[in-house]
Amino acid sequence: MLSNIVLDELDQELEKRGLEFCRFADDCNIFVGSQKAAERVMEKVSQFIENKLKLKVNREKSQVAKSDAVKFLGFTVVDRTVAIAHKALQTAMSKVKALTPRGTHQTLNHTLADLNQWYVGWANYYSLTQYPSQLRKIEAHIRRRLRARLVSQQKRKQHLYRNLVKRGVPRKQAAQTVFSNKKRWALSATRAVTRAYPNSWFINLMGQEIRSDRQLAHWFEVSQWIRLT
Repeated sequence: MLSNIVLDELDQELEKRGLEFCRFADDCNIFVGSQKAAERVMEKVSQFIENKLKLKVNREKSQVAKSDAVKFLGFTVVDRTVAIAHKALQTAMSKVKALTPRGTHQTLNHTLADLNQWYVGWANYYSLTQYPSQLRKIEAHIRRRLRARLVSQQKRKQHLYRNLVKRGVPRKQAAQTVFSNKKRWALSATRAVTRAYPNSWFINLMGQEIRSDRQLAHWFEVSQWIRLT
């Protein structure tokens, strides 16, 4: 709140100069068209902050960089589009891992309830992205973590084989999958396991929350992906 009061004058100055910018508290990004312009604006704005506002600019944290190399409130700008920053995605993947620990006695329903509670809030915040495929990636990772748990719950290969067959997997495919010497994580992505536990099973029967299908006005098609640095 204090930052917004003190830096209101900075906002007015940047608007007067016709600069495109985004500020949250004392963190501010200014967007220009070239490296030379960025260096000039960095110097002029720093002088304004220090000489006019009597504040100190943290030169170590301030930088001139391409927009796709900068993270701001968990987002980044790539080719004039807004995407969830790579680091924020990696943090989300780690959160999913923490909520699906190995060796737990927690039921699948309980685990999915915890995941849903976290994911709904996370996805609502990051819905500012223009790429719903980023949300779909997290949803798919949740399902894979849960499939890996379902695999590990079958202590013997024969038990896993019978379970896959019971859930509609052809015997030959089930046998080739189970007795392939693959570990639980590799097995979780096999065709046999995803056939036994399809996406629809998690979504319709187990109640997995999905947020990538909302078709918000600013979203691209869910099939469109973005490469992040």
